[in-house]
Amino acid sequence: MEPNQTQQQNDKEIADKKKSSIRTYQGDLSEIVNSKDLSATKIVIEEESKRRQLFKKIGIETKKNTALIIVSVILLVAGVASVFLLNILKPTPVIKVQEVEFTPIIYTEYQKDLFFENVSKLKLTKSVQDEVTRLDIPLGSLIQLYFTKRSVAEDGTQTGKTLIETNQFMEILDARVSSTLLRFLEPNFTFGFHSTTQNSPFLIFKTRSFEDSFPEIIKWEATILEDLGSIFVEDNIVFSKNRLRESVYQFKDIVVENKDVRAILDGGGKILFAYSFPDSETLVITTNKITLQEIFDRLSTIYHTR
Repeated sequence: MEPNQTQQQNDKEIADKKKSSIRTYQGDLSEIVNSKDLSATKIVIEEESKRRQLFKKIGIETKKNTALIIVSVILLVAGVASVFLLNILKPTPVIKVQEVEFTPIIYTEYQKDLFFENVSKLKLTKSVQDEVTRLDIPLGSLIQLYFTKRSVAEDGTQTGKTLIETNQFMEILDARVSSTLLRFLEPNFTFGFHSTTQNSPFLIFKTRSFEDSFPEIIKWEATILEDLGSIFVEDNIVFSKNRLRESVYQFKDIVVENKDVRAILDGGGKILFAYSFPDSETLVITTNKITLQEIFDRLSTIYHTR
């Protein structure tokens, strides 16, 4: 072989070696594809799958956020509505009214509680009048009507009910009773009706001093008919407003069952209105002799059983 040909062949081998030593991206990618046995199509499919999974995850998060926003709005609206209902449309509080305990002055076959949220003369007298209208008890029986009102604690909390006592009872009726008499009357009193030919009213007080109370009752005679007329519901001319304006009724001293009685009598001597102290501690007010005698008898029974 000639020297020139040998030189050319050596130059070609050196060039091929240099060419093969140069790395390209295409060559590297081909090597990777060959080493992992992956095709270009499979790479595209995997990239597309990753992209779809990413969008799916974003979609799920978006739905969760939307649901959370909707729930938050609903809770906010419900909260606003609750505040409105509680503060604007406040319902009347329901308070359970418990029974009160009281000690009757005399025995009565029946008892009835007349309860008032906000007591007034008009409400009390109307309640009594309505009760008498539908009253149906056996002949000779007595019914006690006792009055109760809503009780309120010092902090203004409504706590149940309590009895209306003598002083407040007189105040509600606008009775022109002296403060001296009120001082000597006990808080407990009994008001009711006796079933006779009609329903006859009666009122019983306990007093701490007959000597101090009696003179004050004499003074009360001037207005007692007007003061008690609204609750002494019966067909009785002494409570007629026209008669009260035209006439001044005179009380007379009489005796019933050996007890002193101050009474207003009609032309035939029949009792129209009367009061008596059957003992030094008790004042009885009523409108007829039969009821007066019945109360005297029941008081006597109490004394005998003590």
